[in-house]
Amino acid sequence: MKVIFAYRIGQKTMGGKAMRVDQLAAMANAHLSHRYTFEVALAPKSARANACRRFVEGCKGAIVIFHKSAASNLGPELRASLKKVAAGICVDHLDVVAGPFEPGFVDVHLAASYESERMLCKGLPALDPTPGAQVRHLRHHADPRLVSGSAPVSGFKLGYFGLPENVVLPSELAKEAVVPGYNGKGDVNAFIARLSEANFHICTRDPSSALTRGILSSKPFTKGFNAAVIGANVLVNRQVHDAEYYLGADYPYFVDSTDVSAISEGVERASKEFGGAQWGMAQTRMLDVARQVAPSEVMVELDKILRLF
Repeated sequence: MKVIFAYRIGQKTMGGKAMRVDQLAAMANAHLSHRYTFEVALAPKSARANACRRFVEGCKGAIVIFHKSAASNLGPELRASLKKVAAGICVDHLDVVAGPFEPGFVDVHLAASYESERMLCKGLPALDPTPGAQVRHLRHHADPRLVSGSAPVSGFKLGYFGLPENVVLPSELAKEAVVPGYNGKGDVNAFIARLSEANFHICTRDPSSALTRGILSSKPFTKGFNAAVIGANVLVNRQVHDAEYYLGADYPYFVDSTDVSAISEGVERASKEFGGAQWGMAQTRMLDVARQVAPSEVMVELDKILRLF
């Protein structure tokens, strides 16, 4: 059976397509090609009649997985046509609530984190009241460009890798940390490579309590996943969604808030414990996180979803 990952122009890209779409398709081809064929396709805007017709034709008998709001491009008439010919339709919400779509259009709503799974289940009647619509978890993956186990092994090296507005980083720590300038654009490969310069990553994030303009307040624990793959430990506040699920409530480098003092104290404690028993315990937990988000594990979940059709 054919599976089509559909994206729209303007979504976060890598090589011209949505990053999660490209990477999921590559992993699926590597692990599930004995059972399915996988394609990546642009969901055209409804005004492009010929392109829309080709898109719907290409989806005949296929399972279509729309990335975030990509299905909104098609408009209600084309979505109705697609529904008639596709074997199944999924929407990978990631960090948004895509839609609204016509009742019955979506067969399976995909959640990239356990927190978003709970949120989507709670809000499913508003998303799609049609009997049979489901919510399924498809965990996010670490960036496949990372080199496994590449974090420094000698000496404590602090780093933050992400958008500046998403972290509370005391000024004195910023001076000693690896903090590559990054705005979501530019040379992404160079930025990814720099994650391996630190073995203690700051993953603290202020919690968002409300869904605003279609944005889910939950986010996949991707900074933790990336750190785990390269073999780094993390400092993370307990409010970060899914962090306790993956790390365990007794992970030694949790902090209770994103207060400057809490972060400073957490980093100081980790620095003093580097190479000791608590540091080793944290490394064991991070190794388990890396195992859980390995491509093979992500593809087990995708396979279970595809078998629904």
